[in-house]
Amino acid sequence: MIDKMIIDADLCIKLGGSNKHSFLYDVLPLVASEIYMHTYAHSEGMMPSSAVSQLRSLIAENKVILVNESGLDSQSRATYDAAFNNLAKVMMDPRRPGKNKGEMCSLAYAKAVAIPIFATDEKELQPIIDKQLNTGIDDITCIRIVDIVMKAKNGEIDIQRKVAKAL
Repeated sequence: MIDKMIIDADLCIKLGGSNKHSFLYDVLPLVASEIYMHTYAHSEGMMPSSAVSQLRSLIAENKVILVNESGLDSQSRATYDAAFNNLAKVMMDPRRPGKNKGEMCSLAYAKAVAIPIFATDEKELQPIIDKQLNTGIDDITCIRIVDIVMKAKNGEIDIQRKVAKAL
């Protein structure tokens, strides 16, 4: 099990999108002890109602904690701002300023408070993180749904085989 991770909206959409299975609610707490979500990522985009209800339950039960930079001390806030600006250089499109903002806010927060895992389903994000944020101190690694399934297969996460297969 992972100690701390921060999650992205796209992961919630994909894990929570099934009306048949409550993967988001059932699986996410098995992956990490502490799960965070940036308020911007939480407010992002359209989520299927099944994902919204599962995420609301996780938040209500304090299994997912909503965070943002407003509560950071001055040193952590400086780290957040620097990380956000580094990411914005390569991830922000001036024609669509909201695109990728949830990822940028989440990653900057993770860097500021040393959350080592970013759960997302973006395929091409790790090289950007490696180049823009990872310095050897408080590095961030992306995990995707396929990685969660592999961790279950390897016995690192206690997910039933039929659940992992359905995932």
